[in-house]
Amino acid sequence: MILSLKPRYAEMILSGSKTVELRRTEPKIRVPTRALIYATTPVKALVGTCIVESVITDGLADLWKAYGSRTGLRYAEFRSYFKGRDMGSALVLSGACRFARQVPLADLRASRCMDRPPQSYSYIDATIGDQLLRLAA
Repeated sequence: MILSLKPRYAEMILSGSKTVELRRTEPKIRVPTRALIYATTPVKALVGTCIVESVITDGLADLWKAYGSRTGLRYAEFRSYFKGRDMGSALVLSGACRFARQVPLADLRASRCMDRPPQSYSYIDATIGDQLLRLAA
């Protein structure tokens, strides 16, 4: 899968200070699974990988209580993100690894592996994932 993140959050995951990523909709993935990390504007590049160890979907109060301190968010940001929702999903992450070479969006397009980055996340098959990893080598 590819996780599309604001650069601030991508950096926090890669530094190890953020180990839970929140999503309004539950990704339908088998865990554990490798996730490629795409940093949005102004970076616009694949910047690293991590492992999604588990996906927990629960009520917002329970999500915050269990994972809030690992999200890199203040409570007001958490509430704003989930405004209008009763449930949310927490992706528990491990093994974050920064690419030695970021892969800019222009290179992703030229490789025909990705025309445009996902809004939130997208599913990719293993062949495309391997091609994207080779671009970062």
